[in-house]
Amino acid sequence: MKNTSDYEGLVTQILAGVNDLSPAGFELMVTDLLIRMGYEVYRNAKRRTSTSAIQGIIVEDRPGFMPIYIQTRKLEPGSIITSWSMQAFGDAVERKAGRGLLVTNANYSKPAQDYAKQKHIILIDGHILARLMIVNNFCVNVKEVVEVKSIAPDAFRDYRI
Repeated sequence: MKNTSDYEGLVTQILAGVNDLSPAGFELMVTDLLIRMGYEVYRNAKRRTSTSAIQGIIVEDRPGFMPIYIQTRKLEPGSIITSWSMQAFGDAVERKAGRGLLVTNANYSKPAQDYAKQKHIILIDGHILARLMIVNNFCVNVKEVVEVKSIAPDAFRDYRI
């Protein structure tokens, strides 16, 4: 981005688009973003609506010993997720002796952030989500790329035999 106001404007536009999605569309978008980021993601085949529902799993290693359980929460703009509303998901992650990833378009309260640290849950709020989408060129267009190159100072050192 050329300047901060352009970048923040893009974040605002992305959040507006995200806020227009249905909860199911939001879940699918988050899954596709995680896949774009290089993660292997398995979606839960059953559609669940409870706050403890694990909607997907990221497999960090080939045998699957280090799963990260995913939950998405599409809320009204300006909403705040509290630690109380995270407890069911935190308990589900803890029962599986895993780690969690909770993604929302909203924000988290300070107690929710503290609770997440205790339960090994990574929190992604709307602004972090928008930034991840920008960095990973997901749902955005790249308008201009400029590369300026120069020769590396020791570029040919290893080839002087």
